[in-house]
Amino acid sequence: MNLRGLAVAEVHLGFLDRARAILRAPDLRPAWKLIRKPVRADLRQHARRQEGPEGSWSPMSSRTKGRARAGRKRPRKLLGRLPGALTTKLERKRMILRSQVAWSAVHQEGGRVGRGARVPARPFLWASDKVLELAGGIIARGIAFLIEVG
Repeated sequence: MNLRGLAVAEVHLGFLDRARAILRAPDLRPAWKLIRKPVRADLRQHARRQEGPEGSWSPMSSRTKGRARAGRKRPRKLLGRLPGALTTKLERKRMILRSQVAWSAVHQEGGRVGRGARVPARPFLWASDKVLELAGGIIARGIAFLIEVG
């Protein structure tokens, strides 16, 4: 066999191995720290605008408005302290937002409460497209940085 004129090329693909390892178990906590503040501001804005992912919330019932006119107490804001009572937990692959208010699920999903009163769904725990786009960009830059310095 004649090997004269055969060129040898050596290709190092170590960066691909690093990238694959990082993508299997990325530590996105630095990215989540950057995203946390805009996400919380987005959630408060949903409550101020009284909107869910499907559109505007149901208005207060005429019965509730009538009780307010009769001088009975009612919350000043529709959801009270719900939008601000959130805790965030940052993990390697996810950020968990959790409401500290025990009755928050009934406002998020709707349902029956004491004495059979029905509360319509008024979802406040959701991310707008704007925040999702921002988060995607931050996460992409974070992963690119991890691969680069890996």
